[in-house]
Amino acid sequence: APHSASEIIQWIDKQSGDDAPEDCFRGLKAHFLLMPWFLEMRMRGDVNCEFQRDLVYSSINAYYFVRLLDNISDGHSPGDLRLLPLVALFHSNFQAAYSVWFEPRSLFWEYFNRLWIGMADATVLHSGIRAFSESDFVAVSSQKIAAVKIPVAAVCVHYQRPDLLGSWLDFYDRFACFHEMLDDFCDWHADLAHGRSSFLLSEAARRKDSGESMEAYLLRGGLEAGYSKMEGWLGETRSFASRLDSELLNRYLQYRSDQLARFWGLTAPCLALLSGLANVLEGRSDGSG
Repeated sequence: APHSASEIIQWIDKQSGDDAPEDCFRGLKAHFLLMPWFLEMRMRGDVNCEFQRDLVYSSINAYYFVRLLDNISDGHSPGDLRLLPLVALFHSNFQAAYSVWFEPRSLFWEYFNRLWIGMADATVLHSGIRAFSESDFVAVSSQKIAAVKIPVAAVCVHYQRPDLLGSWLDFYDRFACFHEMLDDFCDWHADLAHGRSSFLLSEAARRKDSGESMEAYLLRGGLEAGYSKMEGWLGETRSFASRLDSELLNRYLQYRSDQLARFWGLTAPCLALLSGLANVLEGRSDGSG
């Protein structure tokens, strides 16, 4: 892309903030790069580094494909609109990496098409829901991140172990609820400011007192309820994962559980102070809700 390569490199750097682009995917941050590695280790006790390298390259291109579209559709970065045609670059790299390992008639491509198009379909559905019920959230969440299942399917098909695929995809469905709720939790203020819907905000709208602002309710109890949901879904995920016979997966989920607890331990005291301030500003000086 000789006319736009410098712009897309600048865009990638911008997504990384102050970090190098590759550092955004290190330190157990990118579950979609880890799961295929965990699965191959569970199957073979080792990994084919060339195969895993191609999976990583593909998945990072898919990540940037989705990130660019999300930035535009969510209004995070209006200047990204002129770069929209360059999703072709990311999609080409994402798909081409698999062509090295799977012939056109391979069973893998059935999974690829179903999961990739299913994710797009769920994203469109998600954008049209203004008030999420819990059943809406659970049904859509697993499909919204369905692309992360593609490298998992690749490992199972490549090593001729389709018998393992169903249970690992079911695991990801459970993990998706935790992961998407965490996104809702971290983005609640920006979502509220830009009029975007989420399960967390839908719950807040249903539960807040008459005349109480969304912000005040979320500080008073909505974020705590969201944390409880995350904790519960992560607990279910760990329980299911314990049956997959992957020590690496179990250790990773323990790490995420500890990380979530530390995060809440730092956040909860701040919420109590901010909730008190919100009560005063809204004339709810008793803080009773």
